[in-house]
Amino acid sequence: MRATRAQSRSYSTVLKTMLLPAGYSVERWSYTLQRVTGVVVTLYFVLHVVETGNFIGGPGVWYVPSKDFAASYYEQVKELLHNPIFDAGLVIIGWMVAFHTINGLRLTLAHFGITLGKPTRVDPESPPRSFSNYQRAIFWASIALATFAAVYSVDALFGVLSG
Repeated sequence: MRATRAQSRSYSTVLKTMLLPAGYSVERWSYTLQRVTGVVVTLYFVLHVVETGNFIGGPGVWYVPSKDFAASYYEQVKELLHNPIFDAGLVIIGWMVAFHTINGLRLTLAHFGITLGKPTRVDPESPPRSFSNYQRAIFWASIALATFAAVYSVDALFGVLSG
């Protein structure tokens, strides 16, 4: 079944709203960052397992049709990964993993009702309040700790701060 023009336009609006939360509240930014970092970290994990298997077990760890193909692939990947661009990618992944983990703890606490606070009367004119002060503090702490992890990664990979 094909989507009509109106449906495809609504799909693009939904995707744009979800992935580009400009002009929205901190809650929307938290939602978007949690989803994007989850997808990127999952994809990185799968690629990392394959790449680590190649290096730890050597070219013969995966079943391939010929040993020559495995050895050449191993050398090509080894040359490709000795690149500062991949080191910068590791810094970004480090930031994403740290943020996703700490913000996930915030979501877990909220799911169990620990950081929600007391319910209040809803005024029709006021915007909805889904973040309590505790949740907002944990969100900003996740940003700060993830940034610290990125700075630490930059220093560990490039030796910028330690000289």
